[in-house]
Amino acid sequence: MAKIGDILIQKGLLTKEQLEAALKESQRTGEVLGKVLIRLGLITQDDLLKVLAEQLGLPFYSTLKDITIPEEVIKAIPAKFVWHYKFMPLSIKGRVLTIAISDPLAVWPMEDLRLHLGYEVERVLVPEEEILKAIRKYYGVGAETVEEILAKEAPQQERKVETQVIEDLEKAAGEASVIRLVNQILSEAVSSRATDIHIEPYRDKVQVRYRIDGVLYQMKVPQEIKYLHQAIVSRIKILANLNVIERRLPQDGRAIVKIQEKPVDLRVSIIPSLYGENVVIRILPQRLLFNLEELGFLPDDLEKVESLMKRPHGIIFLTGPTGSGKTTTLYACLSRLNKESVKIITIEDPIEYELEGITQFQVNPQIGFTFANALRSILRHDPDIMMVGEVRDLETAELAIRTALTGHLIFSTLHTNDAPSGAARLLDIGIEPYLVASSVNAFISQRLVRVICPECKEERKDADVLLPDFKEFKVYKGKGCESCKFIGYRGRTAIYEILMIDDDLRQAILKKCSAKEIKAQARKKGFRTLWEAGIEKVKMGITTPEEVMRVTE
Repeated sequence: MAKIGDILIQKGLLTKEQLEAALKESQRTGEVLGKVLIRLGLITQDDLLKVLAEQLGLPFYSTLKDITIPEEVIKAIPAKFVWHYKFMPLSIKGRVLTIAISDPLAVWPMEDLRLHLGYEVERVLVPEEEILKAIRKYYGVGAETVEEILAKEAPQQERKVETQVIEDLEKAAGEASVIRLVNQILSEAVSSRATDIHIEPYRDKVQVRYRIDGVLYQMKVPQEIKYLHQAIVSRIKILANLNVIERRLPQDGRAIVKIQEKPVDLRVSIIPSLYGENVVIRILPQRLLFNLEELGFLPDDLEKVESLMKRPHGIIFLTGPTGSGKTTTLYACLSRLNKESVKIITIEDPIEYELEGITQFQVNPQIGFTFANALRSILRHDPDIMMVGEVRDLETAELAIRTALTGHLIFSTLHTNDAPSGAARLLDIGIEPYLVASSVNAFISQRLVRVICPECKEERKDADVLLPDFKEFKVYKGKGCESCKFIGYRGRTAIYEILMIDDDLRQAILKKCSAKEIKAQARKKGFRTLWEAGIEKVKMGITTPEEVMRVTE
């Protein structure tokens, strides 16, 4: 049999000098030659596996994504074997099991499968990364950990999820295997770029969903995880310093953990539901660079925002539903304004990100520290610029507006569907028209749209079916690839509509004009709606028509 180094040289993948250097390194470290060649960047794992497959007479697959693995194969091979040896079962014919492996020199997987399960094994060489993707896809997150925990407990038929009582919740949540299971759920979420984790119990199952780029996706988890739901919730409560025993009332907390060597801020919310406690974990990177240019402002919109930030006083309202990126835009504005010569104070609920050089306060209504009370006290701290997280009631709105009139620049948020509705909303909650007209500089409405994956972006020919106008320019979509996990989108960008309050609009507000009338008047001066801003992003090949339709009227 030809040596691996000789085959690599014959195929032109390696020179004699490179091989000699790698052999010396292999002798020095004790690593096998193949791993040394990959570590030194002389060949790729695919190159090595192709040559090994040829040398050993084994098939080689570069990917497993096109192979459908039957459910009975997954059920026949326990997750603990699969994760421990990092192989993927592909098919069973009689007593012959075909598996995908990345290390053809490892003999223990075959011996264990033969000894414990009675199968004869046939091998296919596949890159390790592809095998791990397939394991997560078919076995689910933490499958081997779930098996390990349940193996230590009573037989499955004795467990009843409805009547399960964990006598010592803290002890159960402190088990190494439960800690590992929660860590695996968190780590998988971070790897998937998720912003939220939803753990939802039902009558006969527990569902785990990740929100990725604003859309929820169900994650594959082993069915038996339902027996561990309470232990998982207890572990999350311990992380967030919540009451482990209390299962009847909602609880909110936070935790800072290290995931994949990066500190991550977790916001935990737990609410009792019909079949147990429902958990939502928001994942926030502990430090984030906020840059206005990267948020998604079109060039002329960016000019408007920068002109608004140069004003010495007045109030700027950001509007939009929860999760539309308002806070991120506010933080980006504050980061731009943050200088040694300026005192900036924020009042938030909750504080989402740490901003160095800015004084941040978190409201606590349970002890009477509301937005309005905080605003009264904080004015004595001599701020130049303030951010009030949200205007929810008349008292807060009136205080924020009067503060803006006394020479402060204020940023805040309102819950309205579009920018022209902002003035009407303030009038509805009881603010006098003259206060709105004299204090508000602008209403900015925003939404988040998903960005087409750059790796699989392609032109589409059916866009004119959605709207005839799409015939006039090229429209793109994401085909779906490894990079975007076959979704077609990767990342998000914002679309904005900016209503600058000028003298004409002030007169309209004083006359208590409706949102529709204010919008009609602004349109005469070139006001661009969210829909039109979204279509600009479609024309630029950034997003798809479906995304714009999803978030705008």
